[in-house]
Amino acid sequence: MRPTVEEIGQIEWFRRLEPGHLAAVARLCTVETLSREAVLYTSGHAPDAFFVLLHGRVGAWRGQPTDPESMLYFVSDRRCESLCLENVVADIPYYATMRALVDGTRVLRVPASVLPGLLEADRELGIAIARHIAERLQAFTEQMADLGSLPVTRRVAKFLLASQQAGSDLVVIPLRQAELASRLGAARQSVNQALAAIAARDIVEPVGRGVYHLRDRPALVALARGEPAPGPGSRARGVVGSSRARDA
Repeated sequence: MRPTVEEIGQIEWFRRLEPGHLAAVARLCTVETLSREAVLYTSGHAPDAFFVLLHGRVGAWRGQPTDPESMLYFVSDRRCESLCLENVVADIPYYATMRALVDGTRVLRVPASVLPGLLEADRELGIAIARHIAERLQAFTEQMADLGSLPVTRRVAKFLLASQQAGSDLVVIPLRQAELASRLGAARQSVNQALAAIAARDIVEPVGRGVYHLRDRPALVALARGEPAPGPGSRARGVVGSSRARDA
């Protein structure tokens, strides 16, 4: 399926193109619809295209998703998020295996051969791509630092904050239990214990599968920072995040 010119024009990398060039790019790209767990690209393969998420949710694994040591390190449901653009720019193999996490996930496939023409037509594009790669690297570095140094409860609290829906008190976790544990670099039991402890403090309230009502955001922020959660609990009681509470 070919994208429309209007769809292409909404994406950051194409919106400054002249109409004629935009139409030519649209003819070279395709829109792919993926079922849950369908693989978009595989670690180690040549970067013959980069992708833009149009709808749904994707996750990236180091190596193969079926490997026992693989780790989910990237999840996105943000519309127009770019996937593996840096691989195409640097002409290096895909460093992860990307697959859909929900049925009906739609992505725009942009052949690698399109990129040189884009860079020639839009002299500001190179700076925009460099900024995008730098931001992605910073986020990845912070995530790896968290995995190496933070107690599980703090990792869970930070993930809950990051999963809060814009303009809402709902926290939506788009991952299954095993995927969440892999994403946080912890045992599933430890992650479940941390979630249960945070819920027991009335900081969040489960309202559905993978959905929580955020009841006390300041307390969750405090836990994410490693501080004692404010409110009825205290360090003396050994609440989650205190020096007397055993962290998972």
